[in-house]
Amino acid sequence: MTSNPREAENDRHGFAVYAVFAVAGQAQVSAISELRRAMYSDSGDPPAYVNAPAHVTVKRLFSGIPNIEDIQESIHGVAESTKPFRVEFTGQPESGGDGGSSLTVPVRGTPELVGLNDSLETAIGPRAETEYGNAEFKPHMTVFQDASLAESERGMRLAKGLRLGTGFYVETLEMMARTAPFRGGRWQSLASFDLDIWG
Repeated sequence: MTSNPREAENDRHGFAVYAVFAVAGQAQVSAISELRRAMYSDSGDPPAYVNAPAHVTVKRLFSGIPNIEDIQESIHGVAESTKPFRVEFTGQPESGGDGGSSLTVPVRGTPELVGLNDSLETAIGPRAETEYGNAEFKPHMTVFQDASLAESERGMRLAKGLRLGTGFYVETLEMMARTAPFRGGRWQSLASFDLDIWG
């Protein structure tokens, strides 16, 4: 089992990795999707995240699960005991990675967001064979990542016109899965889970 999610291969369910997303607002999803499409318009095999909706990952990438239904039950249990909350951006998009290969929007680690992450890690972690990345939760919203120098330069130019507001309201969680390979694969939603809007 690889420790790099970009190298993960499809499992018996047909997916390489899984995650739980808090998807951004419609205007933010549209703006970032448009930027990504323009950024990778000349690429024959763009990264899989190009087709994923803008989001904050609230359960880090994982793989090696016995069955999808068990994970969905775990997410449902967390969602039904979690009140809707607001994701708050703390600044403008920040460039990072080698040669500016990524661009992310910093997100405030509110008690609601951190608590949700803790609950999902506790519920899903023991059921997954592999969890990727650092266990320390550093919430952010990715605009792009793992870009080549030319792709990054184009992305940075396009990002100058981004207007993302101050955050978004979360009422549902999405269980997401990505097919391999990292470039050429696709993210798709496996299930949506409403938070406790009536509590």
